[in-house]
Amino acid sequence: MQEMTLEGCATSPLGSFLKALAILRLVSEQADTAARGWWDGDRFRLRSELDENGLIDFFLDRYVPTPILAPWNGGSGFYPKDRQDGIAAIESSTAQRFEDYRAAIAFLKDLPEVRAGKSQDEEERRSAILRAARNWLPDSAVEWLDAAVGVSATGKRAFAPIVGTGGNEGRLDYTNNFMQRLAQLLIAPDSNTPVRPLLENALFGTHTAGFQSAATGQFDPGRAGGFNQGQGIETPDIPINPWDFVFTLEGAVAWASGLYRRHGVSYDSLLCSPFTVRADRVGFGSASKDEEARAEIWVPVWPRPSLYSEIKVLLREGRASLGQKPAKSGLDFAEAATSLGVDRGVDRFVRYSILMRRGKSYIALPAGSFPVGYRGISDRVRELRAVLDLMRITAEDRRGVDAAAYEALLHGGPDRLRDLIAAFGRMVQALVRSRGKLFVPTKLPATQWIEDCGPDVPEVRIAAALASIRDRAAGPIRSNLMRNENEYAWVGIGFPERLMSVIEKRLRSWGAPDSGSEQTAAEGLFTDRGRTPFGASYELCPGDATLFIERSVDDELIEDLLFAFVCLNWTEFRPPRVAPPASVLPIYAVLKHLFLGSAVEVNGERKHIRPDARILSYLRSRNAEAATDVALRRLRVAGLNPLNADYRGGVDPLRLAASLLIPVRAGDLQRPVLNESMEEVYS
Repeated sequence: MQEMTLEGCATSPLGSFLKALAILRLVSEQADTAARGWWDGDRFRLRSELDENGLIDFFLDRYVPTPILAPWNGGSGFYPKDRQDGIAAIESSTAQRFEDYRAAIAFLKDLPEVRAGKSQDEEERRSAILRAARNWLPDSAVEWLDAAVGVSATGKRAFAPIVGTGGNEGRLDYTNNFMQRLAQLLIAPDSNTPVRPLLENALFGTHTAGFQSAATGQFDPGRAGGFNQGQGIETPDIPINPWDFVFTLEGAVAWASGLYRRHGVSYDSLLCSPFTVRADRVGFGSASKDEEARAEIWVPVWPRPSLYSEIKVLLREGRASLGQKPAKSGLDFAEAATSLGVDRGVDRFVRYSILMRRGKSYIALPAGSFPVGYRGISDRVRELRAVLDLMRITAEDRRGVDAAAYEALLHGGPDRLRDLIAAFGRMVQALVRSRGKLFVPTKLPATQWIEDCGPDVPEVRIAAALASIRDRAAGPIRSNLMRNENEYAWVGIGFPERLMSVIEKRLRSWGAPDSGSEQTAAEGLFTDRGRTPFGASYELCPGDATLFIERSVDDELIEDLLFAFVCLNWTEFRPPRVAPPASVLPIYAVLKHLFLGSAVEVNGERKHIRPDARILSYLRSRNAEAATDVALRRLRVAGLNPLNADYRGGVDPLRLAASLLIPVRAGDLQRPVLNESMEEVYS
C-alpha cells in the first residue's frame, strides 16, 4: 500500500475539503476498495494500492463521472436558451465512462415536463421531474439527486445548502458547469488546457500555468471574483483549476447523498444535510446582523485512516445533539462539540457559514476551526442559554451574549466565562434602560457560577457581594437595578454615583431618617430589627473595598457583572474564601461600621449598628472630615474604641461613599481597627 499527502487538498476552502472527500470516494468505489484517507493537520493523506502516477492515470483514463444533472433548473443545459456545449459533448461522446451520463440525459430530455418548459405551476413541474428522475435513473445519478434535493417536512422541495438551491446558485448552474469542465478535461481538451499538469496541481499542489477563466461559485470565495480580488479594481472571474470544480461537485455528492431518507427532516426550508445547521452570526469578525445567511456547514476532520464506507456512515448519520435534541444552530453545534454530543472519531470541525456576499451570490465563508472534546464551561453555557430562551427577547437583543458564548465554548477557561456573563449583564442593562421592567428567571446557581468565573478576580468578588445584598424591608438589590415599581435607584453619572444612589434608596426603604432630619442624632445607636438594609449572602475581606477606593479595579466590568449576578439564584450560596487582597484603610474601617450588614460585638453582645445617612451627605459634598467625626462619635458612644482615623486626603470621598455598599465581614473589619492603637496596626 502506498501513502501519499495530497497537498492540493486542505480543510479550507470548502471546495478543497470536498475535493479530498471526492478523491477518497472515487478511488474507493472505482479503483481500490481498501483505500483509506485521513487528515494530517490541514492536509489530506491517502493510503492506497495506487501510487502518485497510478492516481493520476486513474483520473485521466478510468474515472467514471457521476451523472450530475438538474433539469428542473433553468440554465441546466436542457432548454433552448441554455449553454449547450457541455451537455452536447457528453451526448456525442462514445467513451464507456459516460454511458450512464448519456442515458440519464436522454431519459430526462424525453420527459414531458422537460420538453414543455416553464409552466404556471412551476413548483409542481419541478417536483414531477424530480420524482421521475429518482424513480427511473440509474443509481449513480440518483446519488446526486439525493444529495441535491429532498422533500421537506411540509412536502415541498428542500435543498442541501452545500449545493445551493438544487444544484445552482443564482444564475450559476453547477451541473451545467460540471459538464463543461468534463468536456474541457476528458472529452475535447484544447491546446490551452494542460490536462495532466492541472490534475497534478489539483492533487499534489504542483505549479502550473494552465488555470482557466471560469466561475467557481460559493466553494472558493478567494477565487469567486469581484471588487478588490485579483488584479485591478474588479475581476469578474479569477482563473481556476477546472479539476477542482469537478472534484468539488463529486465531493458534494459524497457529502449529502441519501441522508434525508434515514435522518428525517426537521426544518421547513433546509434539507437535513450532514452537520448542517441554521446560521448564527457569531464567531467571526465580519459577521453582520443585516446579511442573509443560508446555513452553516461544519465539516469533520478525522485523524485516523478510515475507509470511505466508514466516512459514508459518519456523514449519513452525521449529527450533533444536545441531550436528546439535535443541534439546530451554529451555537448549538459548538455546545454539542464541547459536551461530546457529536459522533466520536472526529478530532475537530471546520465551520463554514453560507452567506450572501457579492451582490445576490453566496459564499462559503470559513469561520474557524472548532476542536471536539468535553469542556466543563459547556455546562455553564447551556444553563445561561436556557435562561435566554425563557426571556422575551429578540435574536438581536442576545446577539452579543451568543457571540461571547461561542468564544467561551471555543476557548474555555474562567476568562471567557467572565466575558460571557459580563456580556449577559450588558444585555440586561440595555434592556432595562429601553424597556424598564424585564423578566429574567433566577435559575443560575450562584455558587457554581462565582466559582467558575474566578473568585480570585476582585471584580468578580465585588460584583458578587453587591449582587447578594438582600433585606426583607429594602428588598434585594436587584429591585434597585430593575426599575421595579418605586425601588429603582440605578441613577447617577458614573458607577460610584449609582452605588451611592442605591445606598440612599435602601436607607429610605428600610426606614432610616433622612440625612437632614433633626432626629438623626437622637436615634438609637443600635437597631432593634436584628438587621440592616445591607445584609448579604457574600461578605468580603475589607481589602476588596480598598482596591475599589484606590481605583485598582475595573468599574465597568463590576457593573456588567453586577447586572448579571443579580440574576443568579443565591439560595444555599457557599462563599469562596480568598486571601486578603490589600490592607484596610482606617477611614473606611471607621465609616463602614455604620453600614454593616452583619452584627458587631459590643461588650460581649452581638448588635447591629444603626446606619447614619448623614455620612453619605457629607461625603457627597466631599467633606470626609465631617463624615469621619460623625462616625467616630457614634462608635465611641456605642462602647467601641475606634482608632483615630483623621482624614488627611488622598482618598476620593465619592468612591469612599460608594464603597460603603460593598458587603464585608464585620469580624475582619473589627480586628485590625477596633480596640487597638494606630501604632500596633501600622507599625
